[in-house]
Amino acid sequence: MKKLLCFALVAMSFTVNAQEIDATSIISNNQVLKTAYESETLSLKDKIEVVNQQVEEGNVSEKEAYKVIAKFSDQENVVEVVEESPVNYDYNWGKEENAFDYAMGVQLDTVVRYDSKITPYLAVGVGNVATNGAFANSEFGYLRSNYVEWGVAVRTPFSKTNNKWGIRYGLGFKYNGLATTQNRLFAMSGNGTVTRPAPLNLRKNYAYLRNTYITVPVSFDFSTSEKKYNEANRRFVTTEGYNFGVGGYLGYNINSKQHLRYDVGDDKIYEQQKGDWGVNDFQYGLMAYFGKDHAKIVIKYDLNPVFKNNAIDQNYWSIGLQLGL
Repeated sequence: MKKLLCFALVAMSFTVNAQEIDATSIISNNQVLKTAYESETLSLKDKIEVVNQQVEEGNVSEKEAYKVIAKFSDQENVVEVVEESPVNYDYNWGKEENAFDYAMGVQLDTVVRYDSKITPYLAVGVGNVATNGAFANSEFGYLRSNYVEWGVAVRTPFSKTNNKWGIRYGLGFKYNGLATTQNRLFAMSGNGTVTRPAPLNLRKNYAYLRNTYITVPVSFDFSTSEKKYNEANRRFVTTEGYNFGVGGYLGYNINSKQHLRYDVGDDKIYEQQKGDWGVNDFQYGLMAYFGKDHAKIVIKYDLNPVFKNNAIDQNYWSIGLQLGL
C-alpha cells in the first residue's frame, strides 16, 4: 500500500555522543548502509528507502533505523520533504515516532497502548446474612447492617492494543456490620455465637458487631472504555465506558468488636467490646459488579459462614456502590 512519508530533519550541533556511536556502529556493520552513507549521488530520499528496505529484510531493527536516518540527515545537513512516493513499500515502523522527533530526543507514540492501571476505590452499602441459604427473615436489621470497603485495585488488560478484557486484582479493607433487633446483643454460648436480650435498654434497641477484614479481590473484567489519539493536539483522549466483571475474594479477619450504646441515668454510654466472637478467621466468596468505570454496583456473597461454630450457617452478603477515586 502506498504510504505518504513526510520527513523533516534539521542538523543539530548537540547530538548525543552515545547516539552517534550507536548509529556509526550500525552503519559500519551493514555493507548496504555503509555504501549508502558514503555515496555522494544518493539523495536523502534514496537513503531513507535503503534503510526502509533493510528494515523489511530484517537486517536492522526499527529502533536502529531511526538512529541511521538521523545520522544520514546530519550528514546531509538539509531539510527535505518527500512527497507521496509511487513506490509500493511498507513503512509501518514510522507510525510510532518519526526520525525528526527521535533526533530531537522526543518519544512520540501515536499508537494506542493499554497498560496496567491503578485505581483507589471506596465502596459503601448494606449487608446481612443468608441463613441456611435463605435471604429473607434475617434476625439482623436490613438497613442498619452495612459495610464499608476501601483499597487499591489494579486492572491489567490481556492485550496491549485492546482494552475490552482484562484481570482486576487489588488489596483492601472491608468492615462488615451486623445490627441486632429487639434490644438484643451478641454473646457466646459455649463455642457458638448467639444473640440474647440485653440487661440494659440499648439505644435504638440494637447492638452492632463489626468485623474487619484484609481482603484480596480478583476478577475477570470487561470494559468498553477506550482511548484514541488526537492528531490535532497530539494527545490521547480517553472515553469512559461500561464495565462489568465476575470473580472472587479472600479475606482475613483482623478485628471483631461489638458496639453498645445505652443510657445510665442522664449519662449516655458508648462501649466497645473486643473479642473473636466466634467469627471465622478467613473469609472467601464470590463477587460481581456492573456500571461505569468509576461508579459501579458491587455484589458480594461469602461462601463460608460468619460464625465458625454455629449449628446454623449464616453467610454474609453485601450490595453497594463502589467509586473509583
